[in-house]
Parts: sequence; C-alpha cells; structure tokens
Amino acid sequence: MNGITRIAIVGPGRVANHLAPAFKEKGIEITGIYGRDADDTAKLARKVEAPVIQDIGKRINADLILLCVSDDSIGEISAQLSSSNKAIVAHTSGAVPMSAIPESLRRGVFYPLQSFSADKNIVWDNVPFCIEAEHDEDVNLLGSVAEKLSNKIYILSSEQRKSLHLAAVFANNFANLMFEFSEELLEKADIDRSILHPLILETANKVLMQRASESQTGPASRGDVETIRAHRELLGEDNTYRTIYDILTQEIYDRNHH
Repeated sequence: MNGITRIAIVGPGRVANHLAPAFKEKGIEITGIYGRDADDTAKLARKVEAPVIQDIGKRINADLILLCVSDDSIGEISAQLSSSNKAIVAHTSGAVPMSAIPESLRRGVFYPLQSFSADKNIVWDNVPFCIEAEHDEDVNLLGSVAEKLSNKIYILSSEQRKSLHLAAVFANNFANLMFEFSEELLEKADIDRSILHPLILETANKVLMQRASESQTGPASRGDVETIRAHRELLGEDNTYRTIYDILTQEIYDRNHH
C-alpha cells in the first residue's frame, strides 16, 4: 500500500460527520458509509457523495476502515468485518485498547483528541491525533492521513492513550461541570453568566502559558479561612455544591499549605 486514498466509515455519528467531510475536502475518497440507523447513514452518505455499505461482513473497498462507533460497540462491530479485508481497521476511541479489534484484522487506532458537537465546526489544525498500529508501516500510513488535517500527531500506546483520555475527562468534562455549577449559582443570584467569561478566558490562557499548579489562586490557595467559611455558609448543608466545594477546597489548601 503506497498511501491511504480511500476511507470507509463505520458509524454515522458526530465524529464521522466531522471527519468524513474533512477527508473528502482533502481529496480522500469516501468509499462507503455503514451504520445501523438507516436515515443517519443515508444522510452522511449523501453529504460526502458516498455509497451506503449494506453488508460489512463482505470485503470493503478501502485502504482504511474507520470505526466511528461507541466504545462498547467496537469489539462487536469489528468482529463482523471479514478477515479478507486488506485495509487498516482503526477505531477512534480514546479509552478502548487496540486489542478490542480482532487479531485477524490489520488493526490500529486513529483518535482525534477533541470534543465534537453537532453544530460546531472543528478547526482541525489545532486537533491532536493519537496514532497506534501493530506495524511501523501502518503507523506511518495513519500518521500521513492525520497530517492532512493537523500537524499535531502523537504515537501513543493503548496504555498511554487511556491515561490521556482520563486526563481529558478532568480537563474537559469535569471543568465543564464546574462551569455549569457556576452558571446555576449566578442564576440563583440573578446575575448574567457572561460576567464570568473574561475570568474563564484568563484562566484558560494561564494554563496554556504555565503549569496549572503555578497559576492557582483563590481563598484556599492563600489560606483565607474566613472567606471559605462564608462560602460554606452561603452554600448551606447537605447538597452537591457544598460537597464538591469542600473536597476541592481541602485539596487546594493541602497542596499549598502542606
């Protein structure tokens, strides 16, 4: 195989709806779309001018078969693929090991480290791609495809990727929950949520410029016990806000005051 010029997509969800058009725009042929939901599959197929794959148990005409399916479906779906396929079969999950794909296939991982929303365009130049494969040739091939979209390419093992995915949950999902908490507290006080936007942007910019431990501020980091007491009183007893506040406050205090 000289290069990957033909890609088949399995799973017409959010990841596929972002990746497939991006590949097509870069001159890569989308040779087929397969999905369990007939309407979603047909819609993505029309979007990238590709045929619908009716039976993934037959050999698929592609250099890369990309599994854009849920984590718990990767093993089941990949087991349906024929061992006669010569294409690399790669999933796009951050948490699932490459070994979830049967050994009979030419397996790999093509994981874009990004949060995908249906209504938000992706700036691919800024997206890290995490690559894994069993053979050096396949690592290079997957890397060359990723380079068509981004210059941030990382070769990571399944164990490394698992740690990365966990770190991403803390940095993205848990941080987003904190934003949700702050919005709810502002709503209760009849304050517009946009008042926090400059602070959120400044916090994010600091983290990009230096280690998070070097940019920590607030009452817990400076040992302001009176402010902490006032916050706890405002939050009240026996609620999620208070529980989370106490846990995080204690952790920040301990890290800064030994």
